[in-house]
Amino acid sequence: MNTYKKKTAIDTLTIFCIKKISNLFWEIADTWSYKNHKIAHRYDNSIEKEYQKECETYGLSSNSSVLHIGCGAYPLTDIVLAQNCSGAIIGIDKNPVAVHRAQEVIRQHHLQNRITIQHGNGTEFPVNNFDLILVSSCSLPKVQILEHLFKNAKHQSTIIVREVSIATTDILHCINFHPEIEIIQQMHHTPFPFYGPLGWDTFYLRKN
Repeated sequence: MNTYKKKTAIDTLTIFCIKKISNLFWEIADTWSYKNHKIAHRYDNSIEKEYQKECETYGLSSNSSVLHIGCGAYPLTDIVLAQNCSGAIIGIDKNPVAVHRAQEVIRQHHLQNRITIQHGNGTEFPVNNFDLILVSSCSLPKVQILEHLFKNAKHQSTIIVREVSIATTDILHCINFHPEIEIIQQMHHTPFPFYGPLGWDTFYLRKN
């Protein structure tokens, strides 16, 4: 194996490991936030500001119909979206346990009339009726989900994609293959305990 191939293999392995660690962190954070109100409060204080910043920066329409792919066991994104959007919000996750826990969290926040949590897979869930589709960084397989959205989302819809900063190359390649998808803005997030490439990027996209 030549030097270039060795470096590529190492870089690929590094990205894979960081992505796995990131997904594990979010899974643990969601699970413990679901189980413990004090942890949930700390989680809210750290991460909610970043989600709120997305809503403010992207100027989300108050009457948007929203789909969130990968809501997890503690659907903080959906709770923040409910504060900014008056339209219907649907959160999906392919893990039945996470769906059950997320439904309980929504009831505890008295938001069951605003937010619906369903079991669903982002690679095949019907997406053509939503104004805004948000894809969590933990949602996998990311490229296949994006291919599904780019093909089936309605025109002039907004797609927001979160991904670990060090692992955004595949997303950019996918976007480049779809001229109908426009990058409106990209935002970098590094709240504690995330630093540099361990943070995440948000891509604000529009399907023309």
